[in-house]
This record gives sequence, structure tokens and C-alpha cells, in this order.
Amino acid sequence: MIAGETKDFYKRTFRTVFPLMVQSLLSSSVNFTDQVMVGRLGVSEIAAVGAANKIYSIFYLVLYGTCSALVMFVAQSWGQKDTDAIGKEMGMAFTVTILWGILVTTATAIFPDQCMQMFSAEDAVRDSGVRYLTWVSPSYLLLSLIYPLNYMLRGTQRVTVIMFSTASAVAVKLLVNDVFIFGRWGMPAMGVAGAAFGTVFTRATELLILILYLAVTKNEILQKMSLMLTYTFRDMRLFLSKALPLAGNEFLWGVGTTLYFVIYGRIGTEALAAMSIMSTLQTLEQTFVLSFSGASAVIIGNEIGAGNRKRVYRDCARFHRLALIVGIAVSAALLLLIKPVLSIYRVEGTLTGTYLAQCMMVLCAFLIINTYNAMNVEGIFRSGGDVKFVLLMDMGGIWFIGLPLTFLLSEVFHQEIVVVYAAFIVTELYKLPLGIWRYKSGKWLKELAILQ
Repeated sequence: MIAGETKDFYKRTFRTVFPLMVQSLLSSSVNFTDQVMVGRLGVSEIAAVGAANKIYSIFYLVLYGTCSALVMFVAQSWGQKDTDAIGKEMGMAFTVTILWGILVTTATAIFPDQCMQMFSAEDAVRDSGVRYLTWVSPSYLLLSLIYPLNYMLRGTQRVTVIMFSTASAVAVKLLVNDVFIFGRWGMPAMGVAGAAFGTVFTRATELLILILYLAVTKNEILQKMSLMLTYTFRDMRLFLSKALPLAGNEFLWGVGTTLYFVIYGRIGTEALAAMSIMSTLQTLEQTFVLSFSGASAVIIGNEIGAGNRKRVYRDCARFHRLALIVGIAVSAALLLLIKPVLSIYRVEGTLTGTYLAQCMMVLCAFLIINTYNAMNVEGIFRSGGDVKFVLLMDMGGIWFIGLPLTFLLSEVFHQEIVVVYAAFIVTELYKLPLGIWRYKSGKWLKELAILQ
């Protein structure tokens, strides 16, 4: 029985992980596509798109917090086969995201100049940014519909359609951008406005695919949409008690990582250049790590909802082992990629290259511990709704250990960038015993699917 259960576990895990991994890579490429293609227009245009996308970063925080809470509830409700509860949970998520989408869409459409003034004082950048924001504003409302649908499908382990919709959206993005930015096929060259139009068209395509999927497959959740507005004040208070800490966590994490770069920049130009490349490498690495932890949040959440406590802990043990294997594998791959990366960025034999190679070796050591911690923090604890402890672990690490230690090493002891960067490992060493203790205590496991 255990052997069959183990086989089923790995089948479900990899069936969930692969689409999430591909979807994450593709999704992160949408705004990147704008920057690359607009970069051919000029420096002020690419700066304008970069500044305007800071608004998306802020907008994303609320979506992420809301939808991360949604997937917790949905995963447990799906484990209980309680689709009525999922209908209410979708209603609460849509209430928050749509109101937020209307607010940001209205602000960027009516007050684009004031929005751009927050990020740039240069007239040329602001003018291009205003054109971009005016056209891109409807995409925020579309995203407020897309994200809850995506995360609902995650919670019910329907992740292949998410991968397909995102892949289709990126393909459409490349085509529409090329046509409207540069004026192909007899269309006028719209510049940054064309990139914004491409984003709106892309999001509309993604939403249409998701709706068609729900309708054609006669998804059971679609039949519960009539229950979306039947939730109570108590339900919403419970929902927000999970969403707000997650949104706050994401916001404080973003501010913290920005401050890391301020410290790196004060060490010198070569150090900042090396860390800019490291940021890209860490984003790619996190795609693998967070895909596995995201899969664990869904699978364990389903088991918690089903009341299979013994299987929950057996699956957790399997995910812990899997985290170590993934960490070692990604670390080994990164070690082999040091020379190719130096060659790709053409920094071999330079001080930037030396810094980059040293920091990549530090990242290799960091990855093994980080993968295990991420499985706890981003996966297991979230599946049980233990969001306040997640906030404590993440924010305690970055704000009370990582940033102070990085500042001391850089500004007081004037250490080289590789020593300063190694503060990341110290942060993970703080989280490791804390996570193990919390897991063993069992206090992370809470049944959330209690909406009536």
C-alpha cells in the first residue's frame, strides 16, 4: 500500500511541478519581452517601460497575497470535495482583486502623469511612460480576473491549462508587439503604446483561454459561481487574515532585496554589475525551487482537507527528501555553468567576472539549505495556513539578520562582495532550525476549509 502511495505521490508531484515551472518562466517573460523589444526604440523608451512596470510590481503584491490565500483554502476544500466552499472562496478573492484592479486601472488611465512622477523626473521618460500607462491600464483589470482563476486551478491540480494559456499569451505577445511597436503589415508604428496594447491583447487572450477551458470542460467550479457572493463577513475576515500577512511578506521582501542592491552598489560598479547578473541567476534558480514548493502546498493542502493526517506527514517527509535532491542537483548544475556564464556575459578576466564566479560558488552552497527552507516556508507551512509564522521566518531573516549583517560587513568592515553576499547563507542558517522546530511541533497544520 505504501509503495503504491509513494508512486502516486511522485506522479502527482511531477504532473504539478513541470507545468508550474514552465508557466513561471513564461509568465516572467511577458514584461521582459516589452523591455527587450522597446529597447530598440531608445534609452528613454526602455527607461519609461521599466519605470511604468514598477506599478505592476506594486499591483502584483495585493494579487499575490490574495491568491496565495485563495490556493490555501481551495486546496483544502478540494481535498474535502467541498465545491460549495470553493465557490465562496472564489467570490472573496474576486471581490478583493477586482476592486484592486478597478482602482489601479482607473488611476493609471486618468492620472498617468502623476503615476510616472513617482518613478522618474525626466520629461522624455515621463512622456513615454504616460503613453504606455494610458494604453496598458486595462491589463490590470484583466489580471484581477486571471490570477484568481489561475490559483483556483492550481488548488484543484489543473495546472496544465495554466501552462498552455501562458504559453499562448507569450506567443501572442511576441507577434502583437512586433506588429504594433514597429508598424508591420501596414499597421502604424505605435512605439511604447504598441507594447502596452500588446500587453492588453495578451492578457485578454489568456483570460479567454481560461474561460473557454472552464466552459468546455464543464468545470465543477464554474457551476458554483452563483455562490460567489454568498460569503459572510466572518468568512471574509478569515480569508483576509491569511491574505494580508502574505501580501505584507511579499512587500517587505521586495523592499529588503532592493536595500541589498543599495548596499552592493556602494561597494563599487564592478560589484553591482556582478550582483545584477546574480539577480538574474537567482530568479532562474527560484523558478525550480518555488515550483516544487508550490506543488507541495497544493498536494499537502488537498491531503489536509481530506483529513489524511498520516499521509500528510508521509508526503511532507517525501517533499523534504525531494527538496534536498533538487537543491543538490541545481547546485551542481550551477557549479558547471560558472565558466559558460562568464563567457556569455563577456566578463572573463575582469574584476566583475571574478566577483561573479565567487558569488556563484556561494550561491551553490546557499541553494541546498535554501531549497529545504523554501519547501517548509513556501510549501508545507502555507498548505496548513501558518502564514504568520511564515512572515516571522522570512522577515526575521532578511530584516533582523541579513540586512544588518550585510551593512556591517560592507560599511563597517569593508569586506569584498563575496563575503557580503555570503550573508545570504547566514539568513538561511537562521531559518533552518526554526523551520525544523515548527514542522516537528505540528502547529503549522490548520484546517482552513471551514466556510459554511
